[in-house]
Amino acid sequence: MKRKGFLLQGVKQLNLGAVVSGLGFLLVLGASALERRGAADALSLVFALVSLYVFASAAEGRRRDKEAVSYNLLWGTGALALLLCLFAAAAVRQRLGL
Repeated sequence: MKRKGFLLQGVKQLNLGAVVSGLGFLLVLGASALERRGAADALSLVFALVSLYVFASAAEGRRRDKEAVSYNLLWGTGALALLLCLFAAAAVRQRLGL
């Protein structure tokens, strides 16, 4: 398959990206539950970037082909991106003492 840019292409790649974002969310929750603040903060920062990338890919895929990319995928990746970005913002705020 020929690559057409930086974003994920096709439903299969978008679904895989959504799964990776979901696993990242679970890892952040797990690290927080085990009181591993440093790991939870680092994971939230990394997976916030990953989830934003997947959401941007899903939004672009939905704009190009409304039949291929469902609203469920778009809203699901958006919700994961929002949650992980909130975790990352809270981690940065706490580290900076704001």
